[in-house]
Amino acid sequence: MMLAASLAGRAVFSVFATFAGVFALLFAAASTGFGWRFLQNLRRRATTASSPPISVIKPLRGGEAALYENLASFCRQDYPCYQLIFCLQCPEDPALAVVSRLKKNFPETDMEIVVSKDRIGYNPKVNNMANGYGFAKYDFLLMSDSDILVKPDFLRRMVDPFGDPGVGLVTAFYEATGSDGLWGRMEALSINAQFLPQALCAAFFGMRFAMGAAMMVRRKAFEETGAFHNLADHLADDFWLGESMREAGWKLEMAGAVVETVPHINGGAEHFKHLVRWARTIRICQPAGNAASLIQHGFSLLTLKVLMFGPDARTVALLGAVWAGKAAASACLARALGGDQPLEALWLLPLAEWFAFAAWLGGWGSSRVLWRGEFYDVQSKGRLVPIEP
Repeated sequence: MMLAASLAGRAVFSVFATFAGVFALLFAAASTGFGWRFLQNLRRRATTASSPPISVIKPLRGGEAALYENLASFCRQDYPCYQLIFCLQCPEDPALAVVSRLKKNFPETDMEIVVSKDRIGYNPKVNNMANGYGFAKYDFLLMSDSDILVKPDFLRRMVDPFGDPGVGLVTAFYEATGSDGLWGRMEALSINAQFLPQALCAAFFGMRFAMGAAMMVRRKAFEETGAFHNLADHLADDFWLGESMREAGWKLEMAGAVVETVPHINGGAEHFKHLVRWARTIRICQPAGNAASLIQHGFSLLTLKVLMFGPDARTVALLGAVWAGKAAASACLARALGGDQPLEALWLLPLAEWFAFAAWLGGWGSSRVLWRGEFYDVQSKGRLVPIEP
């Protein structure tokens, strides 16, 4: 990037960095206002009287921290009829002991445990869910990651938009909570301070997309898109499911529910690899949008300007304003979502911004990703192709 700046010339790069900084500041303010209004409108939406039965499919792998409480929150739903399907790949998985404990502690919950190594593609999470799909009893299906914690009214809020018969998929926003340590807080900031403001602003202006933390589908619509076979070879299975639903003529809607995830990251290398993997996935799925997102990195570009050409009062003031604006946006949207952004984490925003920018640059490199111990080449629309050892 410094070489590109040198080639472009001091004046051109300085102007662009300043423009990007001003844009980042204005976007922080806009995303706060638009995101807040969008969430308030969602919560004011009329609820449906109907409570159709729901099958919940949870793919599991490993005994991650807080797994029991995350899964137990699905057992405590204030909903008349639903089924839980826990999917694992092998009987040695430590998650099996957790779900066995759940079955004992919540005997009244309709619960199925499926252990199978069968595969329909390269995406291990989709393989897991596909193995449980045959046990789903009902016509509304919820797919949700294992590290998600929900409130007792979650299923009611997720099913509300299906009062419109044209809706095929409903998804929910998610926020990171309860993170500990430097890298846990950094991972939380990548969600709360970077992803969420952009996602809420986009949703306010009518963009609809699926988020893998929680997606509920109408079975008829899901099977029209090819069900799990359609997702089996895609890294970004949530993105591809949303695209497939739209192509099939079904609407996507946002639920009034917000789910929580607690990041558990084992160091800076894991955090950075995670960011780069998703940057590459976004670049391959949406190349034009990813290129345009350079303007979102105003803080990092201004920092580069200072490092290359020296500080000046206007640039330093704009850097401080962008930092304050992003911190305020993150804190306000966290409050609107029903949680709180730890104030001490906001001091890490500059570091989070630099990591995000470095990951954006890394996303333009190789299309190879390391996922669950396997190397894949990510091709058009996020399709996975395994790379031989």
